[in-house]
Amino acid sequence: MSHIISEIFLAVSIYYGMRKQKNRPENNHHTVTDRLMLPKDILNGAMILTGIGQEELWIENYKGILEYTQESIVIQGKRNRVTIIGHHLSIDYYSNEDMKIIGCINTIRYE
Repeated sequence: MSHIISEIFLAVSIYYGMRKQKNRPENNHHTVTDRLMLPKDILNGAMILTGIGQEELWIENYKGILEYTQESIVIQGKRNRVTIIGHHLSIDYYSNEDMKIIGCINTIRYE
């Protein structure tokens, strides 16, 4: 995925680098992300959390697991940490890209 994004940035950089300054509107301050209309979470490496009730939590784009007990799971993202607090917590599934936490989730704290 990062290879595709790198190619897109390269193509956009070349395109906008070759445009003449007079062709650009004076008030156009959009970022490359806005112009490409790509999801900001992918470009920024932000974690995506999807809760299903109080029993399931899917986390995407995480970097690592810092703490793992039945009462607390701390996940490191690219820019922040997320702490999940509850009872009987466990990691039901994980890969390099996403994970599923199950149990009785009481609190999700961003740090």
